[in-house]
Parts: sequence; C-alpha cells; structure tokens
Amino acid sequence: MSLDTSISLNAQPREERGKNAAGRLRRSGLIPVTVYGGGQDAVAASVVKRELGAFVRAHGRHGIFTLNLNGAASPVKISEMQLDPIKGGVWHLDLQRISLTERSEFEVALKIVGEADGVKTFGGILEVVNHAISVRCLPSDLVDHLDVDVTSLGLGQNLKVGDLKLDADKFQVVTDAETVIVTVVAPREETAAAENPAEPEVIKKGKTEEKK
Repeated sequence: MSLDTSISLNAQPREERGKNAAGRLRRSGLIPVTVYGGGQDAVAASVVKRELGAFVRAHGRHGIFTLNLNGAASPVKISEMQLDPIKGGVWHLDLQRISLTERSEFEVALKIVGEADGVKTFGGILEVVNHAISVRCLPSDLVDHLDVDVTSLGLGQNLKVGDLKLDADKFQVVTDAETVIVTVVAPREETAAAENPAEPEVIKKGKTEEKK
C-alpha cells in the first residue's frame, strides 16, 4: 500500500490505561492503540478488532493511511503491531503520524521477478531470505513493492540489498547493504550427498581365499 488518502481507519479515544483496562478492551472486541509523533503528544485510542483485521487483509501493514480520531484526520503508518503470544491475534497497535512533506522510514515489500538461471538450468532451489527492506522517502514516493529481478542468479549465488537498483533521489536505503535478499542453493539431494559422501566398499576375503 502506497500513499492513498482515501484509505482510512476509525479510532476512538480511551481514557483508561493499564493492563486491566487493556484486557477489558480486548474482551469487548477492541484493540488498544497508541498514536504518536508529528510534534504532538501521544494519544491513547482503540480500534475495532474486526475492522482492523479487514483493513490489514485488504491493504497490508505497510504504507500510509488516514486515521480518523477525535474528529480529526491524520496521515499515519503502522510502526509496530504486537501479537498475542498464545492466540496470535493483534494485541496492541502503535501508529506514527506522518508528515506528507518530510521523508520518513517505511518498510517496503520485495517482489521476486523472473526465474533464476541456477534454478532453470541446474535445478537449484530459490530461497527468499528477506521479504522487505526499510527505506526513507517522501510519502508521495512510497510504492507498494520493489521488484527484485533474479534472472541472472546462478547456482550458489545470492542477491543483496546493495545490489538493488533504486532511484537515489527518491529512496535512501536503511537496511544494511550486505543483507541477503535471495539465494540459489543446490538441490537437497546434492547437498546431502556432498555432506555425507559414500564410503568405499571394502570386500573382505574369506578364510578359504586367504589360505590360497
């Protein structure tokens, strides 16, 4: 999800704080939210769990959207989504206010494009190590994803963040340049054979043969 001011999420202010209050919110179908940044004080709020789930399924967790809170509409991004360690659902949400005229840090999804030569020619296996990178850019330059062309990758080769061809005027890459995005490895059978080479067969002579 890139910048789209028409995409919005509604929130309600919450007065009660603390673990017990948050528990009551969750039992009533709400998720605790903290809204911060933009030179303003942090605000405690809540969103309807069902609405948040539908929002994330439709638009993902990356990008900018409009938060409607206290009669005001603010551009925000999801900075942290804490999950329930047992049930896996959303436990708490941190939203950061975004300036539309200043660069901010965003996580951008990576889309694998093409078929690696090491896979096509040698039957290797393409392993995706990282599915997103962090960049700094203006909200107007934010994209849904970045293409990662793996066509030229041979067997045993990898592609790192520093190999990506990005417009330096728009994007400042935050993720370390040495971070591996994707690699082509040998088929499992070949790897296992290399790690456990077969021992030479030893033929023992019987007693009758030894006497001869």
